[in-house]
Amino acid sequence: MKSRLKNNIKQFTPPLFLNYVKDFRNYCDFLKHSSLIKTNIILKNKHKGERCFILGSGPSIKDEDLKPLKNEIVFALNNFYVHDDFYEIMSGEVEKYYMTAPIHPPQTDTEWKEWFSDMGTHMPKNANLIFGISNQITTAKNIIDHHNFFLNFQKYWYYAGININDYYNYNPRDIDITRITWIADTVSIYSLIFALYMGFNEIYLLGMDHNYIINNERNYRFYQNGIHQNNEMERTIKDASRNKHLSFGMYKIFNQYELLSNNSNTKIYNSSRSSLLDVFKYVTFKDVIK
Repeated sequence: MKSRLKNNIKQFTPPLFLNYVKDFRNYCDFLKHSSLIKTNIILKNKHKGERCFILGSGPSIKDEDLKPLKNEIVFALNNFYVHDDFYEIMSGEVEKYYMTAPIHPPQTDTEWKEWFSDMGTHMPKNANLIFGISNQITTAKNIIDHHNFFLNFQKYWYYAGININDYYNYNPRDIDITRITWIADTVSIYSLIFALYMGFNEIYLLGMDHNYIINNERNYRFYQNGIHQNNEMERTIKDASRNKHLSFGMYKIFNQYELLSNNSNTKIYNSSRSSLLDVFKYVTFKDVIK
């Protein structure tokens, strides 16, 4: 009965009004964490004039020799710690960042706990960890604090609470990581927001293939041995709606990339082979790293 009433309210309420309600609710929750999020001010322009590499999980990254990234600032994302060269990449003397998305379905709280536990056993102590908080009953912070994960690591937090949809008008305040920021549709968007805030003047994307629509889920990522994101698509949607879901998802992701690109003077390049992401100029990793 409660679910039916909720659906009826959604059906007859103007979408723009619903969007305002969601954003207001998220902002109220953000206020509980605002003092923690404001500490990100120490990251403002920390890497002004430098370059960084953001490492995703697209299968094309298997074709690159990533060992030279030992001497580069990197953002490794989500399950990247299962990459064969992970320890080599993270072993350099320059800053290294590791970032995850906020907790979201279809993974259960238990699955997130197991993932954070496994991640902790692989994470080098020099890594700066970045975790997301959102308006969920259980957050990454709840789990990490409760189980004493990552006790001796430098940790940063961001709050994802602004809906990015067709009614959204870009505001630079919304990508200020000392405030409530976007609800992005992929962790690479969050990493770009952080990199822009830190002042990098060149950002290179690797493993951002975004070619889900032409692959089955088994081939979405460079790994098949991660304990996180298992059968994520299969658990989220039915086969009949797969292409529709993926097409709309890619539209939203590409739109978010475009918003960042159009409102920044930073040079952002896609160095992912076989990528459908055409928002950024393509340059080969080999030419960049030589």
